[in-house]
Amino acid sequence: MVHVLSRSYYADYLTSAIREESPWILEMRAGISLLATRNLVIRGKPVKIGFIIYLGPSPDRPKVGRVDPLILIREGNEWRIVDSIWTLGRLAGGSVASAFAQNPIILLDEPTAIRIVEEILPKVRGAGITKEEFVSELLSHAVENTSVIGERPSEEIRRILTALIPYLYEGEVDIRGKFNILLGGWTVEEFRKQFSLGLEAIRILEEEAQSRYDNLNQLVRIDEFISLREEDVSLVKEEASISQKISLGWIFYSLGRRPTGETFTKEYYNELDKRELESWIDPQNVKEWKEIMLNVVKDIIRDWISKRGDLLREEPEVDFKSSTLDRMVRSFYGEESKVSGSLEGFF
Repeated sequence: MVHVLSRSYYADYLTSAIREESPWILEMRAGISLLATRNLVIRGKPVKIGFIIYLGPSPDRPKVGRVDPLILIREGNEWRIVDSIWTLGRLAGGSVASAFAQNPIILLDEPTAIRIVEEILPKVRGAGITKEEFVSELLSHAVENTSVIGERPSEEIRRILTALIPYLYEGEVDIRGKFNILLGGWTVEEFRKQFSLGLEAIRILEEEAQSRYDNLNQLVRIDEFISLREEDVSLVKEEASISQKISLGWIFYSLGRRPTGETFTKEYYNELDKRELESWIDPQNVKEWKEIMLNVVKDIIRDWISKRGDLLREEPEVDFKSSTLDRMVRSFYGEESKVSGSLEGFF
């Protein structure tokens, strides 16, 4: 359900979450998407200019997102689109593309945005075209771009979000996005005890996820459970339209190695399920959020168990068909070794 409140009230709350100055922390591991555009009229043409942030919990690119420019210039019933750093550089010049790469916020600064659009206008026919009916869909959410140009680590995306804070309050800037706020976290043992979950259930969760990570040579082992408040947000003029969900996910960690030889930890987020909330709960009411979060997590676990009742009643001797583990064992014991049976010995 969508709830409408004042933009300034929600902006205050989100600002505190971004700066980690409240009980709520913005959880980047579960992903974030954001579309921010300033509305202008330049030489009689309606213009929307800004950028897209997309950071998904991708297994092959953990903690890596992307930031792309977005400029829409209306000509009659059509819109000309600039939606990549490459196109921005071709139409506005390499220095503009470089400046955007260093600081995407420049496209929301009104004087700078006007100068960039005026540079593009004489060459705008070199941009892509979309029809009026597709623009509302384009502007409704952040769309993932598959190009490698524009990739950013999550730490840099967080810095961009911090720089965006003044524009959360500005009525001439539309902001739409999806954020995840951390509600609770547990180790596996804490989670099992609190929600009465058996070891077999943890093992089945890991087995179900393993196929997604086999080609990355990762052996899945759950390290942490987390519950999140997912907020779908639209800040337009002086109003904020918000819908809320509570999700349950889990994380496993592995060590990676940089070309320099330095080791680092990779964090892989996996969502188990989520539930949409019907009634609005004030973010300041920490006690009520804790209660509803625990109830939703219990409901998700009950639903998950009911769908896997037969598996949970079986002895834990189901074949573990993981090519990752199979390769690990062969490399250790020799090519004739195979993998089957329980993974209890690895735990």
